[in-house]
Amino acid sequence: MKSLIISSSLSETSRSFILCKEIQELLEKNGVDTTFVDARELELLPCHKGMSQSMQELSKQAGDADNIIFGMGVHCYSVNDGLKIILDNCCKKVEGKFFGIACAAGGEKSYLSTMHLTQICMNEWRMIQLPRIVYATGKDFTDDKVSSPDVKERIKLFTTEFAEIGKKLIS
Repeated sequence: MKSLIISSSLSETSRSFILCKEIQELLEKNGVDTTFVDARELELLPCHKGMSQSMQELSKQAGDADNIIFGMGVHCYSVNDGLKIILDNCCKKVEGKFFGIACAAGGEKSYLSTMHLTQICMNEWRMIQLPRIVYATGKDFTDDKVSSPDVKERIKLFTTEFAEIGKKLIS
């Protein structure tokens, strides 16, 4: 099983990046082949500007992956601009794939903001979502690490279910 993890935040202090790295570590411990993409390292161009070389590579990786995990921060109760560019340009070949969401937000009342990503993936590409979402806020981190026992447990459960269900879906 090949899993693609896309950390979409462009922030230098991205907490969703931290969540994605923790998820990657646990998936790899469970024998899942992962590819990690950090949007901060991509040349992201809006649709009308075409596709950069790094965007073309991400598009190929998304098409080749069995499933995808999207890491996102919350911006105005929706997906961030980096993720929107990635979705619009690099996800043309993800139809029917299994996906999960890891989200870091500034506060506890933004948890429904992930539904916008769910709607895009399910309506645009008929993707199948893991019903569990990893959602964390600033209070769940200390010194650039997840410090909340509750969030650590949710990450563990998320990765276990993502690997188990993902393997069944590609069998």
